[in-house]
Amino acid sequence: MAEFEITQIVISRQGKDTGSEYVVSGFEADGRVKLIRPERFNVSNPKKKNPKHLQGTSRKAEKLAEYIKAGQNIDAGYFHRSVTE
Repeated sequence: MAEFEITQIVISRQGKDTGSEYVVSGFEADGRVKLIRPERFNVSNPKKKNPKHLQGTSRKAEKLAEYIKAGQNIDAGYFHRSVTE
């Protein structure tokens, strides 16, 4: 099983969201990864996905770390600027 880090950008490999990019915001006790993408899943309501269905990238969205740590929701525009840098 792949290991992911908070703020790492990952790509969904399975499900109806295949190919979508998310940012890792945390981990569940059962091993699932908490993911954010402001259009639908923000810090207060993250998507939970099995890590086997995710592909890690070498990219990280470091600018989002403080929002994630504080539990604050992220504006979609700021999110996309942070992810594309």
